[in-house]
Amino acid sequence: MLDLIGIGLGPFNLSLAALLEKTDINAKFFEQKAGFNWHKGMILPHTTLQVPFMADLVTLIDPTSPYSFLNYLHTQHRLLKFYFLEDFKIYRKEYNHYCQWVAGQLDSLAFDSQVVDVAFNENSDGSNTEECLGFVVTVQEQGIQKTYYAKNLVIGTGTQPTLPPSLQKIANRAPERCMHTANFADNFDFEAIKAKKGKVDDDEDRLTKIVILGSGQSSAEVYRALFDQQFDANDEPTFQLDWMTRSAGFFPMEYSPLGLEHFSPAYTDYFYQLDGATKANVAPKQDLLYKGMGFETIRDIYHKLYERSISNQDLHTTLLSNCGVVEATLDDALSDDTLKITFEQCEQQQTFTADYDCVIAGTGYRHALPSCLNTVLHSIAYDDFAQPKIDRNYALVYKNQAGNRGKVFVQNQEIHTHGVGTPDLGLGAYRAGQIINQLTGTAIYNTEALQVFQTFGASS
Repeated sequence: MLDLIGIGLGPFNLSLAALLEKTDINAKFFEQKAGFNWHKGMILPHTTLQVPFMADLVTLIDPTSPYSFLNYLHTQHRLLKFYFLEDFKIYRKEYNHYCQWVAGQLDSLAFDSQVVDVAFNENSDGSNTEECLGFVVTVQEQGIQKTYYAKNLVIGTGTQPTLPPSLQKIANRAPERCMHTANFADNFDFEAIKAKKGKVDDDEDRLTKIVILGSGQSSAEVYRALFDQQFDANDEPTFQLDWMTRSAGFFPMEYSPLGLEHFSPAYTDYFYQLDGATKANVAPKQDLLYKGMGFETIRDIYHKLYERSISNQDLHTTLLSNCGVVEATLDDALSDDTLKITFEQCEQQQTFTADYDCVIAGTGYRHALPSCLNTVLHSIAYDDFAQPKIDRNYALVYKNQAGNRGKVFVQNQEIHTHGVGTPDLGLGAYRAGQIINQLTGTAIYNTEALQVFQTFGASS
């Protein structure tokens, strides 16, 4: 029986797998994709992480680890080049390659392996005992169904891109016409979009029209990438590019040092102790701590707009805030093969409809536990908001605490219990260290070392 099975292999479970190398824990991690690829659809030219390079897989909990980003640079003969670069934020492309470098050194990882079912490992008579019986895990591993037994599980399947219902219907029918920003690099094909362009007012020569939704970092990066492709070699526009957001403006993410201290174990401790109603009230007010654009990205886009406006040239782009999608339709059975989107200007409370040939939506991600856990989830306790209860050490809480059925740890599923630091790469290694300490029963990793200046909450 394995000590631990990991389901999913993003940066967080990869961090855990790397840090487990220092222990005697017998673990295996399964990923349904053929290899490691982090946000492949958003690895665009010039894009960087929004956190410093020290938010790698291991450094903030174990700076001596051989799996650090600096050691990666050393092995790649790129350390001096990085030193001269003098930039804390690294390219997404390089971060992805770094993670692939780590993954290639770990024997505990199995790709092309989908976990299809998880069940409790019961006694033959179905009864419970005080003994940890763990879990039975069924895996479709490289085309062969196998069964594994594990004392504990850790879920690292990540979040799923989400679209408004009317856009999701169109994306299901015409993925080249309607897509989430997460799929932009994989799905966007301008020639295919242009070929599908419908007629408007019998104007066959009208510009192709593309709209980007949302004002987060991914939407900004897609807008910047398309802005750079908008004009041909003769300096003529090839498409109209619009950018809409339901937010009050195109605002930067909070990035001051004291603001960043919310991404710390100290704030996680504070937030975890709040009651459920208070957490639900606080969380929506913290969006700009982790959902806004980088200031440098906004500045870069503004510079591009300014340069294009020289001699009052037509920009062929519109930026509009306070506008949310009400409805979207696409009737490809008609000659008018356009995508019609109805918006509402939230402050004016006015609706208007615009025609587009393609919509790219940065409309967020949803947290959800994988369906392979459905049998186990019947035994999990839920709060008043129908969200799973999770203890401070990142394990799901059972309804009945009698006995020991084995722990189910979660990574990046606990924002409702642990706060804004949940999806942050910088806290990933800390959380992995916490989980490892729980598995071993000893302080393998010093989780008290990440101190900040602020005190959150009144002292008791």
